[in-house]
Amino acid sequence: MKNPAIEFETLEGKVAVITGASRGIGKATAFAFAAAGARLVLAARTPDAVENVAAQLRQEGGAAIAVPTDITQVDAVGRLFQRTLDAYQRVDILVNNAGSGRFGPVVDFTPSDWDSVLNSNLKGVFLCAKSALPAMFAQGSGHIVNVLSIAAREPFAASSAYCAAKAGALAFTKVLAAEVRQHHIRVTAVLPGSVHTSFWDESSAHPDFEEMLKPAHVAEAIVSICRQPQGMVTDEIVVMPPLGIL
Repeated sequence: MKNPAIEFETLEGKVAVITGASRGIGKATAFAFAAAGARLVLAARTPDAVENVAAQLRQEGGAAIAVPTDITQVDAVGRLFQRTLDAYQRVDILVNNAGSGRFGPVVDFTPSDWDSVLNSNLKGVFLCAKSALPAMFAQGSGHIVNVLSIAAREPFAASSAYCAAKAGALAFTKVLAAEVRQHHIRVTAVLPGSVHTSFWDESSAHPDFEEMLKPAHVAEAIVSICRQPQGMVTDEIVVMPPLGIL
């Protein structure tokens, strides 16, 4: 007896908001969603960079708008989701990808650097999720994907703020998932290992770039999660280079 066929979700026509979309994982995710037929709202702090990505997608036949956004600012995040609703009238998917890293031993780390890392990697995830939820509640559906890091689980020297922020974001993701399940909203934490992006510009030391994941690897994992059948949910996924933690 054959098992019944599983019907995967289509992303055709879905509305996806992607933060940190001007480069790295966010940019790769934008192109992966566009290839699957999604309509995109791209957010990043640098106006020219994020508009350039949206323009590339439109040139290839995709539907994409750019909304320059500082995800640590309440008003800016509010404008991002209002622009989304004005353009598309719904929010199906939120990919919380934006973040930053500053590194150094605790004894030398400044309070301003600590605040900057916590705001971009933790506060921003909270603000964007909170702003996406009203539309998702009204629809009775939605998917929030929080792109975190293996640093949420593994300590790395000279990375106290970054590890603390990602660990906090993982805990937040799990609480959010518990709160919104009954509204048919799925929440997933994606924990990549080392990825070859400009993120490493902030670090004076790094693993071998050739051994790292590519942004497209993580992007395809995110798209696959968002295409899973409604009868299942992936709470957390770890995406690692073949050699593991580098």
